[in-house]
Amino acid sequence: TPQVIPQVTPQVIPQVIPQVTPQVIDVLRRAVSECVFSELQEAAGLRDRVHFLKAFMEPFLLAGWLERTIPDKPRSSKQKYRLTEKGRQILHQHENA
Repeated sequence: TPQVIPQVTPQVIPQVIPQVTPQVIDVLRRAVSECVFSELQEAAGLRDRVHFLKAFMEPFLLAGWLERTIPDKPRSSKQKYRLTEKGRQILHQHENA
């Protein structure tokens, strides 16, 4: 009987690099000090929580611009967010442009 040999192909993981708009800069500025989700959402000037989560927070977290203060419990009521070193670099680049 013929032997089936599985082929392993590398998975392609797209790099998520959010577009840097004035709204993005406002959110990054707010995250210089630890803050809760609603404070970041307010900095973006958005009312729709789900839209803010999908359009801003998920890309920022995946790109490594923001980090959770309690990474093991992303849904914690005490969860806060802060700017990472990578996020500081993005902010610095665009504020000095």
